Amino acid sequence: MKSRTVLVLLVALALRSLTSSAQEKTFVKEYTYKASEMDSKVSCRAIAVNQLRSMLLNEVGVYVESEQILKTSDVGLKFSQDFVENIATVSAGITKLEILEEKWNGETFWMRAAITIDPESLGQSLKQLISDRQKGKVLEALKKQLDSANNELAILTRELNASKSKKNSNDLEGKYNDRIAVLNSSEFIYKGASKANLHDYKGAIADYSNAIRIDSANARAYYARGQSKEKLQDHVGAISDFTKAIRINRNYVNAYVERGVAKTRFENDLGAVADYTKAIEIDPEHARAYYNRGHSRDKLGDFSAAVADFTKAIELYPNDAEAFLGRGVAKANLKDYKGAITDYGSAIEMDHDYAKAYYNRGISKAHLQDYKRSITDFTKAIDIDPNYVKAYYNRGISKIMLSQGKDGCMDLSKAGELGDKSAYEVMREYCK
Repeated sequence: MKSRTVLVLLVALALRSLTSSAQEKTFVKEYTYKASEMDSKVSCRAIAVNQLRSMLLNEVGVYVESEQILKTSDVGLKFSQDFVENIATVSAGITKLEILEEKWNGETFWMRAAITIDPESLGQSLKQLISDRQKGKVLEALKKQLDSANNELAILTRELNASKSKKNSNDLEGKYNDRIAVLNSSEFIYKGASKANLHDYKGAIADYSNAIRIDSANARAYYARGQSKEKLQDHVGAISDFTKAIRINRNYVNAYVERGVAKTRFENDLGAVADYTKAIEIDPEHARAYYNRGHSRDKLGDFSAAVADFTKAIELYPNDAEAFLGRGVAKANLKDYKGAITDYGSAIEMDHDYAKAYYNRGISKAHLQDYKRSITDFTKAIDIDPNYVKAYYNRGISKIMLSQGKDGCMDLSKAGELGDKSAYEVMREYCK
């Protein structure tokens, strides 16, 4: 190409509603890119796709804010300070970019693309994704990588314009192509993320594999593929992918955490503790690493250390009901039943329908021989989950301890019907 000038023409088309659904909204934009000497059709297309995605997602963010699909109370004050940018970032993981038309004449590349959303389902998906802090961080990291790649492309183009050395020009072109590979592979990562959000994990794995084929040094592609493999119970494959991500990026904290999860499910809690510990060394405020390490240590019988880990997780995220539950379990294993009851109560205050917290509190109360109150908790757990077999079993035992044999035997019988055969053994002794 003779011209080394990058000319960007942005044509914003008005937001419009399609006839396919009364609720759907479609955002459409056009982008024209004039190629530099380093560009090919492939690189021009990658740049156009990346720019259009960014522009359209920003439109989605503005729309979500203006229509109040989400409010500050839905996302938290810190998130809402850069509301549009944050919504655009997380929307990338749940929306699909549709290429409507594209043209390449050897000098300029023109593309028109769209994103269509259902406001109601988008709002629900956004809330779920925002609440999943780790997924949100992954999308933030991917956006930063893309922003960095775009900035580097602009710098490399300027350096090539000023270069008079052929060797230096070849080096710059090599770096330029590497950054283009990042853009192309990231497009498959976004496609995979959208499929994973719809629980199409096999389809997601195929997209992540394409990303790896384009850019074999893309740690995020290995990480994302590992997550989808884990969803399909392929623990060995997941561990392999997380390990590859870590080899590329030794400080990939989330890869250590996810590899720890996979090791736990593979019954390797010692290995999991090592991974969570490494994650904490990299990021001392990684609440999930403390939380997960607490569970692994509890399973290994290191209950005091588990309590310490859950306490740290709670310090970092005071409204995490699951962390209070985990600490309650560890305290109960230390026979600190009163402390456990307090933690279970905190979990229940945060989630009034937390059946497991009611059940566990009932167990601790039973250990303290407070059978009347344990029955109340077991009953609440059953009200929330009518098939909570362990709650029927232990409510039955508590009733028998209070000389309510008939009602207790009915609960044990129900536990047996739900699959707990040991309930029948107790009935043979107490229900004659």
